[in-house]
Amino acid sequence: MNLFQKIKSWYSAQSDTTKALLWIGLVAVIGILLRWDAVVAGIKHGFNFYSSK
Repeated sequence: MNLFQKIKSWYSAQSDTTKALLWIGLVAVIGILLRWDAVVAGIKHGFNFYSSK
């Protein structure tokens, strides 16, 4: 049994809610990676706000 078959059988055993949360998480991670510069800029802005700069 190769890795893809193991993942497929594990995924098939999950509930519909868990499958949906996995897809939402995957989309969120991809979105963060695509907008990494904006995410970092927002974090820097937040820290500057709290340090009164």
